[in-house]
Amino acid sequence: MGLKLKRTMNAFWAAMAAALVLTLAGAAFAAEGTKGAETYQSLLISAEWVKANIGKVVLIDARAQALYKGQQGHLPGAVNAEWTYFANMNGKAGDATYGAILDAAAMAKKLGALGLDGKKEVVVYGDGGDWGNAGFVTWVLRMAGFKNARIMDGGFTVYRASGGKTDNKTTTNKAVKYPDFKYDTSYVVGTDWMKENYNKPEIRVVDVRSLQEYTGQIKPFGERRPGHIPGAVNLSWDSVYTRDFKILPEGELSAMFEKAGFTDKNQTIVCYDTSGVRGAFVAMMFRLAGYADVRAYNPSYQAWCADAETEITQGPNP
Repeated sequence: MGLKLKRTMNAFWAAMAAALVLTLAGAAFAAEGTKGAETYQSLLISAEWVKANIGKVVLIDARAQALYKGQQGHLPGAVNAEWTYFANMNGKAGDATYGAILDAAAMAKKLGALGLDGKKEVVVYGDGGDWGNAGFVTWVLRMAGFKNARIMDGGFTVYRASGGKTDNKTTTNKAVKYPDFKYDTSYVVGTDWMKENYNKPEIRVVDVRSLQEYTGQIKPFGERRPGHIPGAVNLSWDSVYTRDFKILPEGELSAMFEKAGFTDKNQTIVCYDTSGVRGAFVAMMFRLAGYADVRAYNPSYQAWCADAETEITQGPNP
C-alpha cells in the first residue's frame, strides 16, 4: 500500500471512529434524557388484547375486595390485590410508617404469592375513574425491577362493555419465588426527603387530590391537618381520564400537563395525595407522557400533616 493511500485510509478510519464515538455519546445522552419515561406500548394495554390473551398472562385485579367478590365478578383467573396488600397498614393514619410500601424482602414474598416470578407478563386493572389503583400496583412493580407489566386501559368497566367474560370464582395462584431486589429509588421519596427538598426551585411538587382536599375545605380520610404542602400545585388525579375512563390519548396527555405548567420534561416532579395511591398513579401518567424524573411521595400527605415540624398551606394558591 502506498504512503498516500495509507494516510488516506488512516484518516478514513479515524473519522469513522470519531463518528462512532459521537453516535454512541448521542445515544447515551438520549437514553439518559428519557430515563424512567414510559410509552403507551410499555405501560398500557387494551381490553381487546386482554380478552384475546386471558390465560397467557398473570392478571391482577387491583380493585377493592368487595368489588372483586361482588355480583359483577372479575376477569377469569385474576388474583385480587388492592393497594393495602403492598403497604404497612399497622397503626393509624399519620403514623410514620402507616401506608408506606413494604420493605423489599417483604414485598418480594408478597409478589411471589401472587404468582409473579419477575418474568411472565402481567396485566393490572382497576376500574374506570377510580383512584388509579392499577397505576399504584404497576408503580410498585416498576420499583421492584419488574418491567413486564402493563395497565389495562379503561379498567373493568371498559372490559365488560367490550363483551369480556367475567368470573365469580376466587383465584389463588401458585406461589413462586420473586427474585431478591433493591427498590429503584428514582420512583419514590419519603417524608425526610420532602422536608429537605420540597421548596427547592428545581423541584415541582404536585398535589393530585381534589380541589376541596387541596384547599383544606375537607379532610375525608381523617387527616390531622387540612390543606396542602406549601408550593404544591393542584392537578386532580382524574384529569388524566377521558369521559369513558380511559387514559387521555398520546399527545393529549402531554398537552394537558404542559398546559398545567409542566413544560420541562427533565425537571424533578413529585406527586402526592393522601396515602400514596393517586400520587403513584399520576406519577406513572407523567412518565407515560415522557417525563423522565417523576416520583411519588409515600406515604404522602397523611404523614406530612401529622409531622409537627412541617408547614401547611390552605386555600387555592400554592
